[in-house]
Amino acid sequence: MPSTPKLLLLTTNDSHWVWLNEVCADKFLVVKESGNFQSVAQRVNLVAPQLGIVDFTAQADFDPQTVVDQLRTIEPRLPILALGRKSTAEMVMIALRSGARDFIDIEASHADAINTFSHVLERSEAPVKQQEGHAIVVLGARAGVGATTFSVNLAAQLKKQTGVETLMLDFGLPVGDGLIHLPCDEKQGSMDFVECVRNLRRFDSNLARTAFRRNADSGVALLSLPRNVSDLREISSQDALKFLNLIKSFFGNVVVDLCGFSNNDFVANLLYTADTIVMMTDQCVPKVVSCSELMKALNDRGVTPDRINLLVNQYDPALALSAASIASKLNAKRFFTLPSRRSSLISAVNLGKVLSLADPRDPYSKGIESLATELGLLGQAAPVSLLDKIKQWRKA
Repeated sequence: MPSTPKLLLLTTNDSHWVWLNEVCADKFLVVKESGNFQSVAQRVNLVAPQLGIVDFTAQADFDPQTVVDQLRTIEPRLPILALGRKSTAEMVMIALRSGARDFIDIEASHADAINTFSHVLERSEAPVKQQEGHAIVVLGARAGVGATTFSVNLAAQLKKQTGVETLMLDFGLPVGDGLIHLPCDEKQGSMDFVECVRNLRRFDSNLARTAFRRNADSGVALLSLPRNVSDLREISSQDALKFLNLIKSFFGNVVVDLCGFSNNDFVANLLYTADTIVMMTDQCVPKVVSCSELMKALNDRGVTPDRINLLVNQYDPALALSAASIASKLNAKRFFTLPSRRSSLISAVNLGKVLSLADPRDPYSKGIESLATELGLLGQAAPVSLLDKIKQWRKA
């Protein structure tokens, strides 16, 4: 399912960001930026917004005409709208003279703003290509199949091989295992997932740089669930999913460890916008049965087996249950294997290291790299057509 079309709002006024989020609801995702030319350029290149919106109301240290010029320099094809009050005639005149295609009145109705977005998008001559981050979701029906170990090693490999910003979402159980595999400085940003979702309306590039812990060796950023999992009840699934979609505009790769996550409705909703799905099991019949039950539950919610890549971990060809037979039982179209390297993996963790980085020639490390190559994770994802997104939105 294509991701939500994005608007890039340039402003230092948080209340205007909140207003625009209320206007757009689920039709658009609003990404806020208020930084200098370099940060604006980075955001445009990664987010690839469908519309740029510049706030023309009075703001300290913010020159909207200069910002419009910056946007036109960075991406000449990007349609730019001005945000402000039409009751101030001079503001409207300055905005249109600066190059804005139209004017959004923050004192008008939400419907008027949506109609203006629609009209400008349909008149756009050349769509801006979508280049958002790539989300890889790792599933496992039971704890103990090696999903966290795999997620950590995959994230480290992607960061090393591609050089792009990489985030691991440590949502597996037990809570906080990702921090054991990816030790981070406690003085760094320590927001958990619930805190980030609570701050959804103010999440910009500055917060993205400071909110997450980072592993010094790999450079991978890490976000975990709260220690008290019951805190998840304080946020809505809609806001949680909106945040997960938003975070792809700040990181080129997002690896999500969801092994053991019990809310299948939330998992299915997240998988709708995932770019790659990996389901993990090993050659143990009870775990294969649990895996089959999870795949059936997801299929009932619209996530078909053809979207899921099966990964058989700790694989031993001598065992009776082969990877091919497991894939056949689960109706998986593609399957991969990783060798059993228990001693090497435990030694790396005990030393505070990631095996993929500590020993790239280890069979497990080579297996991770081969899988990432086969899944196309080491190259660029194909862009999604803006026209397809507009058609989908118009039908909603």
